[in-house]
Amino acid sequence: MTEPDPEVSEKAAWTAVALLLVASLCGAVVLAEWPLWGVQLEDEDPSTVEPVENGTELWPYTARTTDTEARTLGVNLVVVGDAEATRRSMTDRSELEWNESAPADDPLAGNRSDQPGEENATGPREQLEEGIAWGDARGAVRYTRVTVDGEVRWLEESYQLHAGTYLGQRLHVRAYEDPNGEWTAMQTHTEHWDWFRLRHTVTGVSEAQRAVESDFMAAPFAEDVARRYYDNPTADGDGWATVVRLALSVLPLFGVAVVPRLRETARFGRRLFVSHAREASIGVLLFGTYLGVRLSGIGLERLLSGVSPKLIAAPLYLVLVAGLPAIAYRLGRGSNPVWAGAHAVGGLGTAFLVDFALMDVSVIPLRFALHRLAVILAIGMVAAGSAVAEEESRGPLAVGTLGWLLALALPLFGYI
Repeated sequence: MTEPDPEVSEKAAWTAVALLLVASLCGAVVLAEWPLWGVQLEDEDPSTVEPVENGTELWPYTARTTDTEARTLGVNLVVVGDAEATRRSMTDRSELEWNESAPADDPLAGNRSDQPGEENATGPREQLEEGIAWGDARGAVRYTRVTVDGEVRWLEESYQLHAGTYLGQRLHVRAYEDPNGEWTAMQTHTEHWDWFRLRHTVTGVSEAQRAVESDFMAAPFAEDVARRYYDNPTADGDGWATVVRLALSVLPLFGVAVVPRLRETARFGRRLFVSHAREASIGVLLFGTYLGVRLSGIGLERLLSGVSPKLIAAPLYLVLVAGLPAIAYRLGRGSNPVWAGAHAVGGLGTAFLVDFALMDVSVIPLRFALHRLAVILAIGMVAAGSAVAEEESRGPLAVGTLGWLLALALPLFGYI
């Protein structure tokens, strides 16, 4: 029986990884464009709701431009009552310790996306309950449409509020006041800062809606809190909006089974680390660098409250752009290529999982999962490719480097 040629097998493995990297990037791009092909456009006369009987009609969505075809997320909370009283009720008293966001026309406002899985989110429930609020937020302009006495108008948000951090995770609210002053419509969502897209990613609308709803239910000045069907489901929303009416006067068994297995795993891990210390250090440094950037961004934002978060993010982004491939390349040289690639993939992949847990992300859209897979594979190929570049072939290193550059460029130019 003929023995397989090791050189052919190795080339086949490199080719398979390269194809998977390309497929991941292509899949992420295709899925990012898919909603543009399949979305159903609004009717010429879009449906509206009346928060107050015989009052101003509201188109229950937000939009990037003054066009119903540019809609993003659905309005999921309406406070019926004096608009100024509503604003005070959230800024002057709240368990969430809201921070008022920068004006919509702030030149530093971020270029953020409002599609599901493409914009920002609030922090974990524990963070919201403790009322942690570390700084002001910047928000891109979003519009909504109203009909007042038969006249159609487009409104910019009257104000924005957030609980959480810009470079971490937060709950974000855009508020639109009725021109007649009878109600305030709100779009609430959770989001986190994406270091590869350099903008926020929406993780959902339902948790944010429940958080603000609960905040009002506990308030003595809320006369009634109920839900009304607006038929505007977006992201993980179900089309039911919370309607708040302000009172007129206010205007261990598991551990026992798991411990032995954990000890066995720890022993195996120690043996593996000792025998492949150089390769293991690649994974450790990649893990620490990525999470270090995340935590540094949050810490610096809190420390430098008067500085735009974008200015804080810029140098930290450069650390990721240059630092991750530099670690993979420098420590990959002279290493075992298989173990170098495996530890690079494992270290960075684990960092992503821990980051998602810290940002309270439970659902990841497929295109973003594919993009993260491409990032991991690119760094893995840089690490493994640098180990064989001097003696055998520079092909894997070139593919990994090109994949890394594409993984950075595609989201920056809006393709993912």
